[in-house]
Amino acid sequence: MKVALFGSTGLIGKNVLKLLVRLDQVERVYCPVRRVPEPAETGILEGAAKIDFDVVDFEQVDKLREKFAGLDAAICCLGTTIKQAGSKPAQEKIDVRLPLSLAAVAKKAGVRHFLCVSAQGANSHSPFFYNRLKGMLEEGLTMMNFEALTLVRPSLLLGKHKDKRFGEELMQKILGKHLAILPARIRPVFAEAVAAHLVASMLKPPFDHVCASDGVKGKRIIYNRVLSSTNAEGLF
Repeated sequence: MKVALFGSTGLIGKNVLKLLVRLDQVERVYCPVRRVPEPAETGILEGAAKIDFDVVDFEQVDKLREKFAGLDAAICCLGTTIKQAGSKPAQEKIDVRLPLSLAAVAKKAGVRHFLCVSAQGANSHSPFFYNRLKGMLEEGLTMMNFEALTLVRPSLLLGKHKDKRFGEELMQKILGKHLAILPARIRPVFAEAVAAHLVASMLKPPFDHVCASDGVKGKRIIYNRVLSSTNAEGLF
């Protein structure tokens, strides 16, 4: 398989990349980036030859169409916080407009399966700005009619972020190893689990699956209750 990975230097993206290069089924991972990370940043030694980091101008994503040709799937792990982005419009650009632009180019290039990290509570009519953004993203991706679309909806993400995220850090400090006391629907999940479900879905695309929430064929939503209660290692 040949795969594109957007957001390969972020918390979830790094974990997805580590899984992809270990798979015999994957021969190439195309990673458009603003800058090529140092080997120490990725933590990948074995399988690194499969990774194709490509410095691109994300203001001109239409030029990437040729790079997407021949890819079997595209995985989007892009996302930010309003603090990191600096403003609501800037966050919307990264969380909604950029993923949709990349998805549109992938669709035109013939990519059959698009996978994307969304969020628990994603709803375009939500009173919460972040959930509203993710709802807009999901609606846009659904309208593109990919043969297969996987949406993953995690709650708070646990792991070492590049930026300070108060909610996630506080949850880890308070609960530590006792996360299981929280209901699976809202329980914080580790980035490794989200990555594992993305890659597992990539290997088994939902071409014939019918989404229970809207009846769309080929669409699979992986909810937080599944992310938090599944042994990630058992997915492969």
